[in-house]
Amino acid sequence: MPALRNIGLLATCAAEGGQGEIHAVPEAALAWDDDGRVTWAGPQAKMPRRLAAWKSEDDLDAGGRLVVPGLVDCHTHLAFGGWRADEFVRRARGESYADIARAGGGILSTVRATREASEDELVERAAGFLERMLALGITTVEAKSGYGLDLHQEIKLLRVYRRLAERVPQALVPTLLAAHAVPPEYAGDRE
Repeated sequence: MPALRNIGLLATCAAEGGQGEIHAVPEAALAWDDDGRVTWAGPQAKMPRRLAAWKSEDDLDAGGRLVVPGLVDCHTHLAFGGWRADEFVRRARGESYADIARAGGGILSTVRATREASEDELVERAAGFLERMLALGITTVEAKSGYGLDLHQEIKLLRVYRRLAERVPQALVPTLLAAHAVPPEYAGDRE
């Protein structure tokens, strides 16, 4: 059974208590089974003999570092075309969202760019975001569609998420967000 040893501080959820309570274990270790499920965690000095004596080629040394559970990003729009970082600056300077949208920005600019992007382009771009997220400790990602705004495009986004789920180590949880905004082809006709 593989183990991670020499953990400087292991932060876990408290076995009892309310949400947000953290249990910190100094000088810790943990072990997991062949399916990757953690089977034991605690002070390394109290590691059960059968685990402490077990040596595996998969054993790891944390080098005295902090170990935390994987983080969850519960609200993302992972696959999209375009880039609207400039709008953040404009909003910070006091420009209204309505003015930005009238000038061609806003959600509908992302819808246009997403519709123009190929499925492969969206997969590659989102894979890059996921790689960076994993480096930051994010192991579970909820991923909304919503920038297609028609059946064909929303299904394209969900296919992107299916392909990504087969490719990346994170748990990917796709969510259909079919009514993120009024599609441009229905502006003025909301029925």
